[in-house]
Parts: sequence; C-alpha cells; structure tokens
Amino acid sequence: MRRLMSRYGIIWLMALLLVLGTLSGCSGGQGQQAPGSIDKWSFATDHEFSVRPDGLPELLKIYGFEFDDIKIMDLGVTYGALKDGQVAAAMGFATDGRIAAFNLVNLEDDKKFFPVYNPAPVLRKEVIDRYPELEEILGKISPLLDTETMINLNAQVDVENKDPKEVARQWLLEKGLIKEEAPAPTKGKIVVGSKEFTEQLILGAMTLQVLTDAGFEAVDNTGLAGSEVVRKALTTGEIDVYWEYTGTAWLVHLGHEEPLTDSEECFNRVKEEDLAKHHLVWLDYAPFDNTYTIMMRKADAEALGIKTISDLARVINEGKRLGRNR
Repeated sequence: MRRLMSRYGIIWLMALLLVLGTLSGCSGGQGQQAPGSIDKWSFATDHEFSVRPDGLPELLKIYGFEFDDIKIMDLGVTYGALKDGQVAAAMGFATDGRIAAFNLVNLEDDKKFFPVYNPAPVLRKEVIDRYPELEEILGKISPLLDTETMINLNAQVDVENKDPKEVARQWLLEKGLIKEEAPAPTKGKIVVGSKEFTEQLILGAMTLQVLTDAGFEAVDNTGLAGSEVVRKALTTGEIDVYWEYTGTAWLVHLGHEEPLTDSEECFNRVKEEDLAKHHLVWLDYAPFDNTYTIMMRKADAEALGIKTISDLARVINEGKRLGRNR
C-alpha cells in the first residue's frame, strides 16, 4: 500500500489502473509453461480495489469479462506474484520500475476507465510572481518525462538500488539541463517538497538541481509524506514548490467525485480551479500518466496478441465459449 498511502494520504483511493504483467515462460499459478499457455486466469489485486464499486467490479462490467480467480494481496506484492507465475494478470502503477525489470507489460485502457494522473510542478502564485523565470526553468523538465523514461528512472532506484538524487543528476546532465558544476547562489531561496515514494523523490531531486543550476538557493524538504501533508506544506508556505498529480488534485484536493480520463482536460480544469480558489499555479504537465493499470507478463501478452484490456476480455471470453482456458 506504500504508493496508495503516499499519493492520497489515508483518505481514499479513487482509481486504480490495472497493470497486467507477462513474464516469459510462466503461467497463472501453474508454474513454468510455454508463453501464452494460461491454465487459469487469476488476477492479483489489493482488497480495496477488489470491492470498490468504482474499482474491479465496474472495470469487469465495462469490459465485459470475468477472471477465474481473484487473489487478494498487498499492492506492492502483485509485481512479484505476476513475475513468478502465481497469477496471469495483476494490478499496479503504470510507471513502476519493476514493470520493465520483471518483463511485464501494461495493457492499454482502451475504454478509458481509469482517471489520469499526470504530474506537474505546483507553486503558490506569490512565488511565481516573485520569480517568473521559474516557469521556463522548471518547464524544461516536464516535456522530457514520458512513460518509458519514468519507468527507467524508477527502476534505477527500486531495482538497482541507486540514490534518487544521483539518478536525477545523471539524467539532467544527459539532457543538458544542468552543468557539471553548479554556480554559487545569486538568487532567492526556494524550498522544494515532495511526497515520500520513489518517483516523487526523483522529481523533487530534479527540481532542486535545476534551481541550484539556475542560481537559486534551493532548500531540500523532499520526502515529507502523503498528498495531504505536502499540499498543506505548500499552502502554508512551508515549501514553495512540489510535483502533484492532476487526478489527485481533481479528486482529493478539489473534492470532485467524477474522475476525468483526458489528460489535457483534467490539467486545464485543475489549473483554472486551483488558481481561482487557492492561488496555486500549475506549470505544464509531464506526458507520463502514473495511474493504475492492468499488467501481464510480456511473453504471454505477445503470444496471445493482447495489447489492450479489450483484447484480454476477448481472449478470456473466447476460451470460455470453447469450454476451456487459453
């Protein structure tokens, strides 16, 4: 539950994007078999998503299929269960580094069931008014962060055990966004915050380093806690900037009940409402969407021609019509 707690605090989970992971040579709880030989369509998920009316029950209803078995486990365990062949599919986070490391693949949510969670730097209006150049400085990061890039960066920390600050530094150097030697501070102080999970620590480290490179006195207050704590730190002036997810702002901070599934629409509505109500400024969002997802082992997905959740539904339903599993 680590990322759930970090993203939403202890308030609630609005949407889970399922990640179906497929690892070469394993099958759903049946040990080593040829890719695509799924004896039983078992699915790993956490308890909350399995019972929420806007979770797994609604997903299965919209896509029109049923798994043979639902295995309840801690969210962080689902990746390993899928990799080891204990299940045929599992839920997870779309940019988790274990997806690539474990040879898993995300299935496209082609019916747009899950809300969007694109991250963007958020600042108080007084901060951006004082230092308008921050928009250009921080704006260089966002467009370069696609899904593949974020999965790779997360994997360097979670799988290879590298330090988030060093991972961020090397990436920024490779992209030409910072220099090898940072200049002495000549501008004001900017306090950078973040939530406590890997992806947020990396984004926070990137922010600190580009600000330092631009001559600001960047103060590290990253790794605070979950969404509610970091948001409060921003609004009360404890920090000046952090990266927030559009879906989290829309559903949690702004209190809307209906999720949004279009990245541009969600960003624009959050940006407008947060400025009007809370004097918070959202800079441009990153392309990657760290929503929840359904995964399969890559070898199984390729063998069965499964790229989308609709493909998964078709394969499962065809197997049932034939009176057997695929």
